Amino acid sequence: MSRNQFFTLSQTILLLQVIISSSFVIKPQHVTKAPSSTSPCWNNRFVFDVDRNNLTQLYAKSKKKKKPTSSTISVNRQARRNYEVLSTYDAGICLLGSEIKAIRDGKMNLGDGYVRPDKTGRGMSLHGVHIGKHATAAFFNHEERRVRPLLLRKEECKKLRREIETKGLTIVPLQAFFNDKNLVKVKVGLCRGKNVRDKRNTIKDREAKRDANRMIKSFRMN
Repeated sequence: MSRNQFFTLSQTILLLQVIISSSFVIKPQHVTKAPSSTSPCWNNRFVFDVDRNNLTQLYAKSKKKKKPTSSTISVNRQARRNYEVLSTYDAGICLLGSEIKAIRDGKMNLGDGYVRPDKTGRGMSLHGVHIGKHATAAFFNHEERRVRPLLLRKEECKKLRREIETKGLTIVPLQAFFNDKNLVKVKVGLCRGKNVRDKRNTIKDREAKRDANRMIKSFRMN
Protein backbone atom coordinates (compact mmCIF):
# COMPACT_ATOMS: atom_id res chain seq x y z
CA MET A 1 0.00 0.00 0.00
CA SER A 2 1.38 3.34 -1.02
CA ARG A 3 1.63 6.37 1.23
CA ASN A 4 -1.10 8.29 -0.62
CA GLN A 5 -3.51 5.37 -0.34
CA PHE A 6 -2.83 5.15 3.40
CA PHE A 7 -3.67 8.85 3.93
CA THR A 8 -6.88 8.63 1.87
CA LEU A 9 -7.96 5.57 3.86
CA SER A 10 -7.25 7.26 7.22
CA GLN A 11 -9.14 10.37 6.11
CA THR A 12 -12.11 8.25 5.08
CA ILE A 13 -12.14 6.50 8.48
CA LEU A 14 -12.01 9.84 10.32
CA LEU A 15 -14.82 11.19 8.17
CA LEU A 16 -16.95 8.14 8.95
CA GLN A 17 -16.28 8.56 12.68
CA VAL A 18 -17.37 12.19 12.54
CA ILE A 19 -20.59 11.28 10.71
CA ILE A 20 -21.42 8.46 13.15
CA SER A 21 -20.72 10.59 16.23
CA SER A 22 -22.78 13.50 14.91
CA SER A 23 -25.73 11.19 14.25
CA PHE A 24 -25.87 10.23 17.94
CA VAL A 25 -25.72 13.81 19.27
CA ILE A 26 -29.21 15.13 20.05
CA LYS A 27 -30.07 18.76 20.44
CA PRO A 28 -31.43 19.83 23.83
CA GLN A 29 -34.66 21.28 22.40
CA HIS A 30 -35.86 17.93 21.03
CA VAL A 31 -35.01 15.69 23.99
CA THR A 32 -37.78 15.29 26.55
CA LYS A 33 -36.89 11.89 28.06
CA ALA A 34 -33.58 10.31 28.97
CA PRO A 35 -32.74 6.88 27.46
CA SER A 36 -32.46 3.90 29.72
CA SER A 37 -29.17 3.10 31.41
CA THR A 38 -29.01 -0.20 29.49
CA SER A 39 -28.99 1.59 26.14
CA PRO A 40 -25.75 1.00 24.16
CA CYS A 41 -25.61 4.71 23.30
CA TRP A 42 -25.65 5.86 26.93
CA ASN A 43 -22.62 8.14 27.23
CA ASN A 44 -21.66 11.75 27.64
CA ARG A 45 -22.64 12.62 24.11
CA PHE A 46 -26.29 12.92 25.06
CA VAL A 47 -27.42 16.35 26.27
CA PHE A 48 -30.80 16.67 28.02
CA ASP A 49 -32.87 19.72 28.84
CA VAL A 50 -35.81 19.11 31.20
CA ASP A 51 -38.49 21.81 31.31
CA ARG A 52 -39.14 22.51 34.99
CA ASN A 53 -42.43 24.28 34.27
CA ASN A 54 -43.88 21.16 32.67
CA LEU A 55 -42.77 19.05 35.62
CA THR A 56 -44.37 21.42 38.14
CA GLN A 57 -47.61 21.46 36.13
CA LEU A 58 -47.71 17.66 36.03
CA TYR A 59 -47.03 17.50 39.77
CA ALA A 60 -49.75 20.06 40.48
CA LYS A 61 -52.28 18.17 38.36
CA SER A 62 -51.63 14.97 40.28
CA LYS A 63 -52.12 16.78 43.62
CA LYS A 64 -55.43 18.44 42.76
CA LYS A 65 -58.35 17.59 45.03
CA LYS A 66 -61.23 15.68 43.55
CA LYS A 67 -64.35 17.77 43.22
CA PRO A 68 -67.66 16.34 44.44
CA THR A 69 -70.02 14.95 41.83
CA SER A 70 -72.75 17.45 42.82
CA SER A 71 -71.96 20.86 44.30
CA THR A 72 -75.40 21.24 45.95
CA ILE A 73 -75.59 20.01 49.55
CA SER A 74 -79.07 21.05 50.69
CA VAL A 75 -81.90 23.28 49.42
CA ASN A 76 -84.50 25.05 51.55
CA ARG A 77 -87.63 24.54 49.44
CA GLN A 78 -89.98 26.09 52.00
CA ALA A 79 -88.19 29.45 51.78
CA ARG A 80 -89.29 30.12 48.17
CA ARG A 81 -92.84 29.14 49.06
CA ASN A 82 -93.22 31.18 52.25
CA TYR A 83 -91.02 34.19 51.44
CA GLU A 84 -90.35 36.62 48.63
CA VAL A 85 -86.59 36.76 48.08
CA LEU A 86 -85.38 40.33 47.53
CA SER A 87 -81.58 39.78 47.39
CA THR A 88 -79.10 36.96 47.99
CA TYR A 89 -75.59 36.71 49.47
CA ASP A 90 -73.02 33.91 49.44
CA ALA A 91 -71.57 33.48 52.92
CA GLY A 92 -68.91 31.25 54.40
CA ILE A 93 -69.63 29.24 57.53
CA CYS A 94 -67.53 28.13 60.51
CA LEU A 95 -67.78 24.35 60.90
CA LEU A 96 -66.12 21.61 62.91
CA GLY A 97 -64.43 18.54 61.46
CA SER A 98 -67.26 16.19 62.39
CA GLU A 99 -69.76 18.60 60.81
CA ILE A 100 -67.86 18.60 57.52
CA LYS A 101 -67.88 14.79 57.45
CA ALA A 102 -71.58 14.70 58.27
CA ILE A 103 -72.32 17.24 55.50
CA ARG A 104 -70.48 15.08 52.97
CA ASP A 105 -72.72 12.20 54.07
CA GLY A 106 -75.81 14.34 53.32
CA LYS A 107 -76.91 15.04 56.91
CA MET A 108 -77.69 18.77 56.58
CA ASN A 109 -81.21 20.25 56.71
CA LEU A 110 -81.93 23.97 56.21
CA GLY A 111 -85.72 23.75 56.72
CA ASP A 112 -85.85 25.44 60.16
CA GLY A 113 -82.87 27.74 59.68
CA TYR A 114 -82.76 31.52 60.03
CA VAL A 115 -80.06 34.19 60.36
CA ARG A 116 -79.70 36.79 63.10
CA PRO A 117 -77.12 39.49 63.83
CA ASP A 118 -74.54 38.85 66.54
CA LYS A 119 -74.66 40.58 69.90
CA THR A 120 -71.83 42.85 68.77
CA GLY A 121 -73.68 43.72 65.56
CA ARG A 122 -70.60 43.11 63.40
CA GLY A 123 -71.48 39.64 62.15
CA MET A 124 -74.26 37.18 61.41
CA SER A 125 -75.02 33.76 62.89
CA LEU A 126 -76.97 30.81 61.50
CA HIS A 127 -79.60 29.37 63.86
CA GLY A 128 -81.79 26.29 63.71
CA VAL A 129 -79.90 24.40 60.98
CA HIS A 130 -79.72 20.67 61.69
CA ILE A 131 -76.48 18.78 60.94
CA GLY A 132 -76.64 15.15 62.02
CA LYS A 133 -73.91 13.54 64.07
CA HIS A 134 -71.13 11.65 62.33
CA ALA A 135 -70.96 7.95 63.07
CA THR A 136 -67.19 7.69 63.68
CA ALA A 137 -66.69 10.95 65.62
CA ALA A 138 -67.68 9.29 68.94
CA PHE A 139 -66.68 11.52 71.90
CA PHE A 140 -65.72 14.51 69.69
CA ASN A 141 -69.13 14.86 68.05
CA HIS A 142 -70.92 18.20 67.67
CA GLU A 143 -74.28 19.59 68.76
CA GLU A 144 -76.78 19.13 65.97
CA ARG A 145 -78.46 22.56 66.18
CA ARG A 146 -75.69 24.76 67.54
CA VAL A 147 -75.29 28.41 66.50
CA ARG A 148 -72.79 28.69 63.65
CA PRO A 149 -71.11 32.01 62.69
CA LEU A 150 -71.37 33.15 59.08
CA LEU A 151 -68.53 34.84 57.21
CA LEU A 152 -69.75 38.02 55.53
CA ARG A 153 -68.18 41.39 54.81
CA LYS A 154 -68.64 44.17 57.35
CA GLU A 155 -70.57 46.32 54.86
CA GLU A 156 -72.92 43.46 54.03
CA CYS A 157 -73.57 42.78 57.73
CA LYS A 158 -74.38 46.44 58.39
CA LYS A 159 -76.73 46.58 55.40
CA LEU A 160 -78.57 43.41 56.41
CA ARG A 161 -78.95 44.56 60.00
CA ARG A 162 -80.35 47.91 58.83
CA GLU A 163 -82.88 46.17 56.58
CA ILE A 164 -84.00 43.89 59.42
CA GLU A 165 -84.46 46.69 61.94
CA THR A 166 -86.12 49.29 59.69
CA LYS A 167 -88.21 47.25 57.24
CA GLY A 168 -88.90 44.15 59.32
CA LEU A 169 -87.41 41.74 56.78
CA THR A 170 -86.05 38.25 57.45
CA ILE A 171 -82.81 36.52 56.47
CA VAL A 172 -83.28 32.87 55.53
CA PRO A 173 -80.75 30.26 54.31
CA LEU A 174 -81.72 29.22 50.79
CA GLN A 175 -79.04 26.74 49.75
CA ALA A 176 -75.81 25.10 50.92
CA PHE A 177 -73.23 24.14 48.31
CA PHE A 178 -69.54 23.47 47.60
CA ASN A 179 -67.69 26.23 45.76
CA ASP A 180 -64.83 25.82 43.25
CA LYS A 181 -62.31 25.38 46.09
CA ASN A 182 -64.38 22.59 47.63
CA LEU A 183 -65.44 24.75 50.58
CA VAL A 184 -68.92 24.85 52.11
CA LYS A 185 -70.89 28.02 51.34
CA VAL A 186 -74.40 29.05 52.36
CA LYS A 187 -76.59 31.23 50.14
CA VAL A 188 -78.74 33.44 52.36
CA GLY A 189 -81.61 35.60 51.15
CA LEU A 190 -83.11 38.83 52.41
CA CYS A 191 -86.80 37.95 52.33
CA ARG A 192 -90.24 39.39 52.89
CA GLY A 193 -92.99 37.11 54.21
CA LYS A 194 -95.88 36.14 51.94
CA ASN A 195 -99.53 36.23 52.99
CA VAL A 196 -102.18 33.81 51.74
CA ARG A 197 -103.02 35.97 48.72
CA ASP A 198 -99.39 36.13 47.62
CA LYS A 199 -99.05 32.35 47.94
CA ARG A 200 -102.15 31.85 45.79
CA ASN A 201 -100.80 34.21 43.13
CA THR A 202 -97.49 32.36 43.13
CA ILE A 203 -99.27 29.05 42.61
CA LYS A 204 -101.35 30.52 39.76
CA ASP A 205 -98.25 31.90 38.03
CA ARG A 206 -96.45 28.58 38.37
CA GLU A 207 -99.38 26.66 36.91
CA ALA A 208 -99.73 29.14 34.05
CA LYS A 209 -96.06 28.76 33.15
CA ARG A 210 -96.37 24.99 33.29
CA ASP A 211 -99.40 25.00 30.94
CA ALA A 212 -97.60 27.34 28.53
CA ASN A 213 -94.56 25.06 28.43
CA ARG A 214 -96.78 22.05 27.75
CA MET A 215 -98.48 23.84 24.86
CA ILE A 216 -95.13 24.83 23.37
CA LYS A 217 -93.85 21.25 23.60
CA SER A 218 -96.99 19.80 22.02
CA PHE A 219 -96.84 22.39 19.21
CA ARG A 220 -93.20 21.47 18.48
CA MET A 221 -94.04 17.74 18.41
CA ASN A 222 -96.83 18.32 15.89
